[in-house]
Amino acid sequence: MKNYTVAFLLLFLAISVFSCRKRGERPPDAVFDADLLKDTTTIEFPDSTVAYFDTITDGDKVERDFTIKNTGVKNLVIARAFGSCGCTVPEYPKEPLKPGETAKIHVTFNSAGKHGEQTKTVTIVCNTETRNEMLYLKGFVKDKE
Repeated sequence: MKNYTVAFLLLFLAISVFSCRKRGERPPDAVFDADLLKDTTTIEFPDSTVAYFDTITDGDKVERDFTIKNTGVKNLVIARAFGSCGCTVPEYPKEPLKPGETAKIHVTFNSAGKHGEQTKTVTIVCNTETRNEMLYLKGFVKDKE
């Protein structure tokens, strides 16, 4: 009797989870990402994709700007940008960049709880051939005295 109760509960749970999503419906990000592939463009980072910071103390914040340029013939659309962890936060343009335009991606790194050599990444999801462009922050965090 116990086995039937457990099996019924598992079946009920599975049906509940799968019935919440409508058939053929994709998450909003997936639809937007598919639309990005229609009109790809090219970009460059004139300054660099790597920003180095000197030795800082645990708890210090580092802020860097990366320049991004649309070198293609279609608008550049950045769907989203995210850091490799919660300590790395990017701010990026929400409006499309027209061909030839440049913009800044501002990245803040909070070193609280970090020690030693650090390499943090920012992933930019956009309408380029590779879809994911990478930026890097590198430096050293020393312990508080």
